Amino acid sequence: MIFSIEYYVYFILSIPVFTSSSYFFRNFKQLSIAGTIITAVNSIIVLLIPNGIYGPFFINSLNRYLIFTVSFVYMFSSIFASGYHRKLGESKNLKLHYSLINLFTFTMLFTLVIDNFGLMWIGLEATTASSALLLIVERERNQLEAAWRYVILVSSGLAIALISVLLIFDVYGHLTITSITNSGIDNPLLAIAGVTALIGFGTKIGIFPMHTWLPDAHSQAPSEISAMFSGILLPVAVYCLYEFYSVTSVGPVQGIYLVFIFASLIFVALVMPSQTQTKRMFAYSTMENMSIALLGLITGGLGYLGAILILLSHAFGKSGAFYSSGNILEIYGTRNISMIRGMKKRMPYTSSTLILSSLAVTGAPPFATFIGEFLIIYQLISMGRITAVIILIITLFIISLSVMYKVSTMIFDGNEIVDKSEPALSQVLVTITAVVMSLGITFFYLGGMIA
Repeated sequence: MIFSIEYYVYFILSIPVFTSSSYFFRNFKQLSIAGTIITAVNSIIVLLIPNGIYGPFFINSLNRYLIFTVSFVYMFSSIFASGYHRKLGESKNLKLHYSLINLFTFTMLFTLVIDNFGLMWIGLEATTASSALLLIVERERNQLEAAWRYVILVSSGLAIALISVLLIFDVYGHLTITSITNSGIDNPLLAIAGVTALIGFGTKIGIFPMHTWLPDAHSQAPSEISAMFSGILLPVAVYCLYEFYSVTSVGPVQGIYLVFIFASLIFVALVMPSQTQTKRMFAYSTMENMSIALLGLITGGLGYLGAILILLSHAFGKSGAFYSSGNILEIYGTRNISMIRGMKKRMPYTSSTLILSSLAVTGAPPFATFIGEFLIIYQLISMGRITAVIILIITLFIISLSVMYKVSTMIFDGNEIVDKSEPALSQVLVTITAVVMSLGITFFYLGGMIA
């Protein structure tokens, strides 16, 4: 049984690798999309695999859900790209774009399942190499600048995270995650490892003040890549940081993490009201979502469950937000919020997906993000961290109000009569499906299927 599951994991990892060879075929879009569908179907089966160690891999209560979200957002983004980039035709740029999407997904899946801190670090570093060129499929100057900043800053951060890997090896003599977790060793070197992990992986996540690459890369990337960055790449980085935190949370480490988390939330609350572009607004929203998810993971208890709900709902809700933003950019030709008006009449379907996805990522009921935030707040209250609860509630209120106000003006302001105009049907259907799945997480939780 163990060997069969191990080989099954190898099989899942091999699908996007083989699919990346679509570059050499004429029907590269169809081949890539077929591979994404196979991956998504198999990710559902992963949810049924018992927690455990399977050769060099392991499945636990967190990575199984992230494998699911990575696989489905991978599928949605590949389908969305087929319509969004139709102006590129059958160009080599687009062929390379699809191949790199497949390799990018492989690196994320590998990072999630590998039972070794060193290989996990390599996997996350590989996500940078495989995704940098995804920002520049259209070869615009701003995209090139954003890609350059992304590579330099994130790689520098992960170089710092490597110190954490070396310190853990120095303490334990090996890097097997499942053998180290809950070992109970209290060593000052582990505290240093915890801080360097926070700085290093925090750069990838977008924790303040290591976040500076994030709004540029997410706003300039093609919308399907923005969806993959925000919806699944950053949660994978959060997962890595949490695994490192689990074995380095000695002494003042938790307090240091909390300081950075709340600094990030306060920063986003301060800058969100002044945002003028749709995708930058949602990029900063991702900083908020990842900070809250990390907060839930490190507080444990109900907070841990709350973090899972947030990561699940956020993956599809934020993807829907970026797909909607891409649809708006295609029709209006601008990212500037002040120049987007009358969407309710001009883009009725995209208007609905935009407002619903915005509700999902801001933690409004009935989306699972609301339940997740409630559980995290409850956990903080039970721990006696009332000040943290007050800061959290205030920042969430400001961020949510800012996002919904800006979205509402785009949708409901402007009474000019214009012809209805929506992008390609595939883009609209993908966007709707992503939003529906974000809402569906609530019903899976209420049905007891997420615990």
